[in-house]
Amino acid sequence: MKYTFRFSADSGMDAGLSREWLLSNERGDYASGTARGCATRRYHGLLCAQTAEGKRMLLSAMEDCVRIQGREYPLSCRLHPGTAWPEGWKLESMLKCSRDEVSRIFRLPLSCGGCVFLQRSMKLCTDECRLLVRYELLDTPDASSCGKAELFARPLISCRPADHLRRADPAFAGSLHAMPEGDPYPGFSLRPHANIPPLVMEISGSGMHAPSFEPAPDWYYHILYPVERERGYDWEDDLFMPGAFACSLGAGSPAWISAGTAPLADAPGCLWEKIQPESPLHDEPVLEHLRRECSRFLIESNGETLVTAGYHWFGPWGRDTFIALPGLTFLSGRIEQGKKILAQIGRQVRGGLVPNLLGNGNGGASYNSADASLWYMLAVQRMAEECPGETDFVREECWPVIKEILTHFTRGTMADGQGGMLVRTDPRGLLHVGNPQTQLTWMDASIGGVPVTPRHGCAVEMNALWFNALEFARAFAEKCREKPPAETGIIPVLRKEFRRVFIPPAKDRATMGGGLYDTWSPESGPSLRIRPNQVIAAALPFSPLSIRERTAVTACVRKHLLTPFGLRTLSPADPSYRPRCKGNQEERDMAYHQGTAWPWLLGFYAEALWRGGYKEKTARELLQTVSPLYERHLGEAGLGSISEIFDGDAPHEPGGCIAQAWSVAEAFRLLLLVRREWPEAWKKWAAAFPCGSGSTNGETTDTENAICEY
Repeated sequence: MKYTFRFSADSGMDAGLSREWLLSNERGDYASGTARGCATRRYHGLLCAQTAEGKRMLLSAMEDCVRIQGREYPLSCRLHPGTAWPEGWKLESMLKCSRDEVSRIFRLPLSCGGCVFLQRSMKLCTDECRLLVRYELLDTPDASSCGKAELFARPLISCRPADHLRRADPAFAGSLHAMPEGDPYPGFSLRPHANIPPLVMEISGSGMHAPSFEPAPDWYYHILYPVERERGYDWEDDLFMPGAFACSLGAGSPAWISAGTAPLADAPGCLWEKIQPESPLHDEPVLEHLRRECSRFLIESNGETLVTAGYHWFGPWGRDTFIALPGLTFLSGRIEQGKKILAQIGRQVRGGLVPNLLGNGNGGASYNSADASLWYMLAVQRMAEECPGETDFVREECWPVIKEILTHFTRGTMADGQGGMLVRTDPRGLLHVGNPQTQLTWMDASIGGVPVTPRHGCAVEMNALWFNALEFARAFAEKCREKPPAETGIIPVLRKEFRRVFIPPAKDRATMGGGLYDTWSPESGPSLRIRPNQVIAAALPFSPLSIRERTAVTACVRKHLLTPFGLRTLSPADPSYRPRCKGNQEERDMAYHQGTAWPWLLGFYAEALWRGGYKEKTARELLQTVSPLYERHLGEAGLGSISEIFDGDAPHEPGGCIAQAWSVAEAFRLLLLVRREWPEAWKKWAAAFPCGSGSTNGETTDTENAICEY
């Protein structure tokens, strides 16, 4: 799907600032900014390179302009104290965004009374760290008669970790080197620090005025990023300006500027044409759009295939990888990439623990979660179900890892430094994790080392995943005609124990809304808080719950936690409920799992409905409820993608990352599940779905575009 924003002469500077475009490639490099063209985050920039140590912002912006008939027309904008400058936003008439290209059209009024239209388009090369910017005067009568047009572009460079800010540094000028004489493309290279990739920028054009680069190093000071201030962070940046590119423009004769980590090896126009979308697999536009969006999170780095958890700031995480993996790969026609990821991470298991923070892309691995291993086993199970022809792969690559995890979890793993184990099972099979000082499940926010949402002891989804893994192991062993692992012998006892500790007795049933306890421990008993983790127990292929109990869980979740954009992490009736996830880091951490809604949980909610035996009517109600996620949200934050989180209270404003892997993957899986299991509900909903969405102020839609009028 494509998104088109039209700006009038009366459009204010703020129009479109909350909507963010994102280009990314299979390496994990990205370019991103606002629909209005003005950076509001430290993460906004034109070339951010993915490295083994993390994301590195190389090119933050360009100050570009066109000179026609002696008048200079700015095309860019930055925020400085008290002003927005230059005022390119006043000339912008249209923005077009798709998965692979972002284009802006500027209306340039001429002194003679006519006007010229300039289009500036950007793409990221698929398999190399390179941004291509294309400038072209649209072929109109005024463009043909206006005389010579000259383009000037001054790069604004940061060369910093993406989550840092830059202060003016004299070392930059000393590392600036113009391209040697005879090079086909004028430009420069810059590498001010050894831990930052080099930046190479070049210009190409075919007009009367030969392209050139004139060094004139300088610094631009006090660039402001207001979203960072809202989030409680430093928000003032300095950017290095190395000099100016220049060339002439004519109608039908584009100019190109390339920014990469190596010199151009091919003409920019040839590289541009190579950037093509994947061949479609689905006829339904929303399914195909989400399938393609899933590919954004699959990256290749140092010979490995990884899942980057979210843009702009998350790297590869084990937990996120395996929750998202079915939607990203097995259900999206990318089976080989899914297999590669399972095999790679399987080889990194230590003591039965899958790393939560993966080393490649983060600078080092971290084994600080108890559930990543359980999500790994569920991902293997999903693959075995969806790809029955891959039994040999599962047996050879994954089965030994699963048996290792079962063994270590049963014996105990993750030493606490005091002679105990933070992950262990008791004699009746229940899985115990953590202590009051740790946060080892997905609800892992902490402030000053103290968990915001303490869930040590027996967590409901952890024990449901553990039960499901044991049942899968028993079934797979039988399929392979081998003796089931010894650990599976506890299954009958564990089933009874799970039901004993997580299903509330009559005295607590009303308090818990008919659902399950979220946690239980021998010392403190059950937690009397309604949380969404119980829906995972109701959704898994093997569950200790009966069908009737699954339906009771979904009824509880529907009443207390369901929103159009995800499941709340805490019931609004709870005194600790936080309706908004806003403010500084501490304020957001206090709300992160205390009411904030998470889209990824919707996939499990839909699966729980299906396994509970619900019919077409319930599926229609589900689709009606979550329609705003697909129809509105895809065009309101990260254009074409799904955010990490939403406020628990209406209007459920999005927050966190603008594009989150498990949000997209599970939203995609939900629709595939509905299409397969409730086909009549799906047909009716899909037929009415607008192919593009997410706007205010005079929105119209057609089969390709959401058109937003400002």
